[in-house]
Amino acid sequence: MHSFSPKEDSLYPEKIKVALRAVGNKLLLKNNDPLSLVLPIREISDYTFELSFEKELAIDPETLVSIIDAELKKTGLPENYITEVIQCKTKEVSYSYEILGPLKDNEIPCLGRKLPVSCYTIQIIMLQEEIPSLYGALSNTYTLSLLVLLVLLITGTTLFKKKFKENIAVVTSNHIPIGNLLFHPNEQKLSKDGHEITLTVKESELLSIFAQHPNQIVKRELLIKQVWEDNGVVVGRSLDMFISKLRKKLGKDSDVKIVNIHGVGYRLEITT
Repeated sequence: MHSFSPKEDSLYPEKIKVALRAVGNKLLLKNNDPLSLVLPIREISDYTFELSFEKELAIDPETLVSIIDAELKKTGLPENYITEVIQCKTKEVSYSYEILGPLKDNEIPCLGRKLPVSCYTIQIIMLQEEIPSLYGALSNTYTLSLLVLLVLLITGTTLFKKKFKENIAVVTSNHIPIGNLLFHPNEQKLSKDGHEITLTVKESELLSIFAQHPNQIVKRELLIKQVWEDNGVVVGRSLDMFISKLRKKLGKDSDVKIVNIHGVGYRLEITT
């Protein structure tokens, strides 16, 4: 199915690399370092780019957010992206946030917590639109043909192929304690002190998996298989997008967080 992809712009990688090089230069200047180098920008995948530095530096989240937003706007590409600041040695994410649309419409966490001088890499993950325009899809004959084939394939698979799936364990109680939060899987919500936070279906499915493995690494492949793969729909960076949204909702409890284990998966950390 057709959806907008930044890769449709033939100069997309070059534009992102130029923007990130400008980001790196401004971060070094904020560190009073006009001499050390911004290392070559790496394209990790079609939608992920990595910025790294010759020397260690300190990072002010508020400065980082404003600089990246300003430089990416100059590329003329979509405003949907995830930023991750990663420790060079441990590969753990020291700071991350998600932007969907204009910066002013987003709630950015932990802006006042500066990251001390250390070796960091910064990854920018460009997010694709997850739900394509039906009108736009149907207006394209080629796309319509692909849509028909996809429907036939899914229908045939449903009727004639026995599904295999690692089922998420059935929750016998009405809620699961996660730190100071209560997770209600059947009602797809979190609650704390009488306040409720609504979860989407996929957010609830992901949290159910994490709740079975607290303080343990859950591999990306397992999350994708259980939540997406058997439905035949795995779209770009959907997992990262839903993890970022879930991370914000869990942020109501400072003792609970989802940590990105770079290149492996995620871990639900509960410190209480």
